[in-house]
Amino acid sequence: MKKLTPSAYITRSKWIVVLIVAFILVMFGRTVETPSLIKSAIVLGIGIDFDEQTKEFDVSAQSVLVGIAGGQDAKATYALYDARGKTIADALDKISRKMGLIVSLAHCNVLLVSPIVLKLDHLQLIYPLTGMYALPEQAILVSGENSPKDIMALRLGTTLSAPFFLQQALANEEGSDGMIRTTVKDFAARSLARSHACAIPYIVASKMPKPPMTEQGSGEETCEIDLSRALVFNHEKCKIIEGEYAELLALFASRDLVGTINYTSQDGGSMEFKTLGKRVRIKADGMRIFADIQLSVDLSDVQHVNADNVLSSADDIVKEYANKLAKQFEKQLLELFETSKQCGIDFLNLQDKAYQSVGRTLPENCLTDLQFSAKVTIKVQETA
Repeated sequence: MKKLTPSAYITRSKWIVVLIVAFILVMFGRTVETPSLIKSAIVLGIGIDFDEQTKEFDVSAQSVLVGIAGGQDAKATYALYDARGKTIADALDKISRKMGLIVSLAHCNVLLVSPIVLKLDHLQLIYPLTGMYALPEQAILVSGENSPKDIMALRLGTTLSAPFFLQQALANEEGSDGMIRTTVKDFAARSLARSHACAIPYIVASKMPKPPMTEQGSGEETCEIDLSRALVFNHEKCKIIEGEYAELLALFASRDLVGTINYTSQDGGSMEFKTLGKRVRIKADGMRIFADIQLSVDLSDVQHVNADNVLSSADDIVKEYANKLAKQFEKQLLELFETSKQCGIDFLNLQDKAYQSVGRTLPENCLTDLQFSAKVTIKVQETA
């Protein structure tokens, strides 16, 4: 019998191992069904409410179910699951049993919460979701006039998924018309900051008079939502900011700035400017806080302004309107500061800046002791 060399022995042994592994995989595959995407539920949005009487969380989750119908065409349907529990994890476990699947929030884009939930411990709200259920830190936090479950059940625009609609709207229109985009990561960070305050979008829904065509081709009853309000809150209280003050808060707090701003004079003349960019610098000198806001804009529309020629961004009257709008913003920022002091919610996060200047000697809840001033500059640029 021919004796195997060491290299030949290793090669022969390697093939034996490969054959054994292949055999095990084939036999195991016959008895155990491998999980697949078409049999999984992907959670797009989660809603959390709290019943003060029963001390229970009411949790709802919207998932997309992808299945094969009549051939190779994949068809997506949306399902809303709901359960109650003494903890959020307890309620999610019940939802998991209803689904017959393990709940994972790895693809969740939107976290809807009721105002009452925001009065609970913020970190105990977030950590189970991000830790146990893999909720992304970039998921958007939203509240509204209706319950989270009712909002997720809405048919918005031409899409069948309210969470998907909200995620797209807030991602694409941040800073426009009062739209604020606050992520779960932002929420957790501000809960730990000195101000303990945050601002998130506040939804008001209304039925559309004429239903549009949906993804399924039917004109079923749909709703439209107003995202022009903001809910500001801390651990104890909350307040709704609306109108031009919500727009200014979005301009002050948002990372990106899209959309338009406008100024109307006392004689009825109006100019609309398209926002191109912004820079916000906030400095503190002890208890004195100063905000320097610089906006770059382009003229987009003019109404009822007397002029001999067609106006452009280079005209003096355009710059005059921009300067008046800047002064209006300065005045409204001071009014926002007074509102924050009156309601006891530091939603401009000015105590954070004071802490950076003063340090640990800064008194707790010193919002009313702060002095605030602001300068706004609007530079009109002419784009191609």
